[in-house]
Amino acid sequence: MKVKQFVRISILVLVVFAIIANLGLLQTLACNMTAPKLPLDETFSWRNGKYERIFYGDSDAQYIDLYVPKDTLFPRLFVMVHGGGFIFNDAQSRQAQFMYRYFRDHGYACASVNYRLAGEAPFPAACDDVHEAVVYLARHASEYGYDASHIAIWGESAGGYLATREALTETDAPITDLVSYYGIYDFQSAGTQFRQQGISRFVRSLANFWAVGNTEGYPSFEEYWVRKPYEEWTDADKQIISVQHIAESGPANRNLRVLLVHGSTDITVPNQQSANLAEALKAYYGDENVIFALMDSRIHADDRLFTDEMLGLVDAFLQGRQP
Repeated sequence: MKVKQFVRISILVLVVFAIIANLGLLQTLACNMTAPKLPLDETFSWRNGKYERIFYGDSDAQYIDLYVPKDTLFPRLFVMVHGGGFIFNDAQSRQAQFMYRYFRDHGYACASVNYRLAGEAPFPAACDDVHEAVVYLARHASEYGYDASHIAIWGESAGGYLATREALTETDAPITDLVSYYGIYDFQSAGTQFRQQGISRFVRSLANFWAVGNTEGYPSFEEYWVRKPYEEWTDADKQIISVQHIAESGPANRNLRVLLVHGSTDITVPNQQSANLAEALKAYYGDENVIFALMDSRIHADDRLFTDEMLGLVDAFLQGRQP
């Protein structure tokens, strides 16, 4: 009997120690399972301005949903780039709707960009599309009635990659403000960063189940997008694809303010991606022009990053005030 009690107590002690050692992981998983959703009225209609769908290329996927408020004379242009792992979503994604609904009602002309997904065209097609859309919008400002003299751009997740890449490399249009939500900027370092956080490959696979069966046999969405497994990426490929490398090498756009937002419990894209990018950009643009906001207990694509309060802080940043 004493032996059985000893064994039970020993097992209990081991379980307690295991729980204590993995409290961070347990908290992260709990946050990912219980994150609340905000209401989004699917029947919502807008009567405070003009909406137009603009095609900027030959593909049906190359279009811009443009919203120009009528109560603001030549409102500032805010470009939005949806996420979805380069394989899903469009200009009317849930996150894009949260963004343009808020900002068009706060005096911005909002342009939600649709681009070719990986299934239609591999890298760098989506990058090229975002660039073409931004240049088109800059050149047709007077035609549509907005101010494109200092363009702001936002993206989330894969769209964060695309928006950031565009903001750092754009020289044909005046992008002066970048807001990126939980973007991935250096694909090959993500696995190591997750391991350092104690997030296993199994946990990550659960978080990214939506990509399973949609990458035509490639192990990850980025390998499908590039059409090469990691082991075939050359050093040149890695540098061309990595936004982190662009940041460290010196962006072409020399006039940019940056706000990077990432959740502390994100198990889709490690928050170290945003932290590392912020450090590289501070070295180039200065500490005062780069803000990294690590949001406690927020997950990937967390609706709480799109509350009126949170978007009010983004608005403050765009207006030159510290959020």
